[in-house]
Amino acid sequence: MSARPKLAPADQKTIEEFLAYTATRPDEERWELIEGVPVLNASPVDHHQIIASNIVTHLKIEKRRMGTPWLPLIGIGTRVPISANSLPQPDVFVLEGTPTGRAGARAETDDAMVILEVLSPSNTKADQAWRRRVYASVPNCQYYVTVSMKAAAMTTFDRSTGWAAREAAGLQAVLDLPALGVVPAAGRRLSLHAARSGMSVQAVPAGLS
Repeated sequence: MSARPKLAPADQKTIEEFLAYTATRPDEERWELIEGVPVLNASPVDHHQIIASNIVTHLKIEKRRMGTPWLPLIGIGTRVPISANSLPQPDVFVLEGTPTGRAGARAETDDAMVILEVLSPSNTKADQAWRRRVYASVPNCQYYVTVSMKAAAMTTFDRSTGWAAREAAGLQAVLDLPALGVVPAAGRRLSLHAARSGMSVQAVPAGLS
């Protein structure tokens, strides 16, 4: 995302106005509301989607294995209490339970135990800092995780440690989410190697293989 536009509160769109607007747009467009400004994001590249889908698949396997109520999904608009006129859309998130209501009715949520972003070139440092701050305000969010697309690296921000960053690098680094019971146990773990499965060899930087 480029430099964040700034609008006076009176000029900002509300979430309700934003949802009414995006309902008129083509389904393939990916919109976010950032501080009252509708932002149309570029379509993600294949490597981005490979990583996101691999993470969802692994978490669904863990869900079935443990019989837990939480549910991993590709992200939808997420309400962030600290910014009432924002509806960012993470790449992957974990709901506390199965969605309720009419099928296909939800375009937004305020439930996100875990929020994961696959970093793209548009995710500037300012954008990452903003997302880290607003996602931390989601009441039941326990982890915010960023996964690099360019390098075999990820960073986990953990509510239990005051959102301190936990860095992991190298293809054998693993996703560790103990609040969900997802831990790096032998034989059932999501390594960065697994998350990047399906990507070309050229996508893995030298020295990290």
